[in-house]
Amino acid sequence: MTENVVSQARDWGFICNCEPAGPWQIISQQKSQRWKLQSEGDRWLLIVGNIPQISFLPHEAIVFLELRRPCAKCSNS
Repeated sequence: MTENVVSQARDWGFICNCEPAGPWQIISQQKSQRWKLQSEGDRWLLIVGNIPQISFLPHEAIVFLELRRPCAKCSNS
């Protein structure tokens, strides 16, 4: 399931990083955005300003990313 979220995030233009033996992190390309998603087992943790906020299931993480994707406004036109 982690691969599905990372693949979709990359397709939508988010930056995806993974340290060796570490969690995946997904961040926005916009520097002003202070959030990141970090994989934690089979879930995704939303971190805002280095403070953990909420734990998402994979499909919830994808919805979160969809609402914040760089071209989300383009698809609503």
